[in-house]
Amino acid sequence: MEFLQNVLIFFYIAIAGLLVYLVLSQEPRQGAGDMFGGSTDLFSTRGVTGGLYRITVVLGVLFVALAFSFRFFTR
Repeated sequence: MEFLQNVLIFFYIAIAGLLVYLVLSQEPRQGAGDMFGGSTDLFSTRGVTGGLYRITVVLGVLFVALAFSFRFFTR
């Protein structure tokens, strides 16, 4: 049981590091009009950034799921 907990902690830290890297490597959206609804292309293709965005969302969901799974393990 302790081995599984250590593996989950390792994955949790690795996912956290990947999330930081991916968020910092994404390009910000251009223009102040996007902030106030000036963009009409809400679901437009994002190119390479779209792939990074999807990976970031998946890693974010895994990060939250692992955070909730830690409550089942007590030391």
